[in-house]
Amino acid sequence: MANSLAKAKEKQQVQITKKAHERKAPSTLGRLLSGKWGLRLIVYGALLVGWQVTAMVKGPFFAPTIPETLAGIADAWANGYYSILFDSLRQMIVGFLLSLVIAIPLGALIGRSRVMDDLLSPYVNTLFVTSKEALIPLFVILFGIGFQYRVAVVVLFAFFFPVMNTAAGVRFVDQHLIETARAFCTSRWRMFKAIYLPGAAPFIVAGIRLGLGMALKGFVIAEIWVITGTGRLLVEAGSLRLLDTYFAIALVIAAIGIGTNEGLKALERRLRQHAHLGNEG
Repeated sequence: MANSLAKAKEKQQVQITKKAHERKAPSTLGRLLSGKWGLRLIVYGALLVGWQVTAMVKGPFFAPTIPETLAGIADAWANGYYSILFDSLRQMIVGFLLSLVIAIPLGALIGRSRVMDDLLSPYVNTLFVTSKEALIPLFVILFGIGFQYRVAVVVLFAFFFPVMNTAAGVRFVDQHLIETARAFCTSRWRMFKAIYLPGAAPFIVAGIRLGLGMALKGFVIAEIWVITGTGRLLVEAGSLRLLDTYFAIALVIAAIGIGTNEGLKALERRLRQHAHLGNEG
């Protein structure tokens, strides 16, 4: 009798363990859904299906189908539109780099100097919440409609995230490192190079990432305003209902933005692992 009860109890325990294991072991679909890229594929797939169905229902006057858009990408290459796009991107890169040259040192000063913070932060915050598009007519008056105008608009759009993130990152550098450097009479310039900027690197890269997105937005809006470069291509394609070309150019710009954004996010994660951050100083 005792042996029978022991065997029954052991069998019951095995069944309980097996059921618990089955509950814990996710299915293939469960593993797919739990992954970041699995969820993205589902969302992107749903968007593509919705796009295709909408285009087929509404017709080509309202939206091109996915095959038509892919054909538009090839046609845009054959017609030389990408050379115009890349020329616009080169000017955008000049403006974006100029904004970083101004924003990162200024953000570091705001982050470490209470005087600079009190002096400049109100103006930076005010311009940050101001509609950038509303200032474009003023930029046309000041800079014309050529290279300087487009660079200035990109600087206007891209400047704020790098300066604000850099200031926030410098404020959160580990105070123990700062105190140790001061104990060894380290110069301010060397502290900026060796402690503040490396410690704030994840914040700076995050600001660069967000600023790049704004720079892409800025260069498109700037060129649409004066109907030149890539903006002219988009305006003409939209007005003539060449939506396959319109969507093709827009998707190429979006792909460039997404690719650079993902690359900067990966760099930000790597830097965050090695950054020395503490409480706000």
